[in-house]
Amino acid sequence: MPTPTSPDQQTWHIVQRWQQYEGEARANLLRIAAIGTFYLIHLWNYFSSQGKLPDWGFLQLAKAGEIDRRFHVMVTLLALAWLAAAAAVHLSLRARVFPIWLPITSITVDLLFLSGILCISSGPRSPLVVGYFLIVALAALRFSLPLVRVATIGGMFGYLGVLGCAKWPAVFGLATEVDRSVPRFHQLVFLVGLGLTGIVLGQVIRRMRRLAEDYAQRLSPHE
Repeated sequence: MPTPTSPDQQTWHIVQRWQQYEGEARANLLRIAAIGTFYLIHLWNYFSSQGKLPDWGFLQLAKAGEIDRRFHVMVTLLALAWLAAAAAVHLSLRARVFPIWLPITSITVDLLFLSGILCISSGPRSPLVVGYFLIVALAALRFSLPLVRVATIGGMFGYLGVLGCAKWPAVFGLATEVDRSVPRFHQLVFLVGLGLTGIVLGQVIRRMRRLAEDYAQRLSPHE
């Protein structure tokens, strides 16, 4: 992050740093809530597949035998590791320890865990690909354009990695009998949509900064 030189830049840097701290705390709580919610849906899906839940008609998420125990264990381990990382961030913030590299590290961890879960599941066919949009949205809570760019570009590369897992499953030790591919049209639409989401959120942050600067100028005494 460049060192601020003018008084206005110094003021914005202080405000932005404080908002990044508050935003990181909120993003981490939302991260924990999202992991827990998606894992509960997975459990519902898994136990429906195992026939351990009553037949609820349209609420039946999976067919019998559709999800095996090995996949369930792998998802559980990844979810627990992801929650452990979120807990480490929470403890760090509670102790008022907020190194400048923490936000970008937490975003990178989110991208890696999400991409890993997608690779071992149905890849780009999984509805969990919406998690990339969520990661970009959470990055905007830090009020930092570089972090939004990192989340957006990182999400696009993460999705490309998931596409690679779908195209060459044997290379990654995945089952080859499962078709994880999606049409090229879907791939392009997803990448463009993710990129535009990052651009829009970046513009929102720019507008917020301009709004804060204009408001500060109106409050300052006229010379």
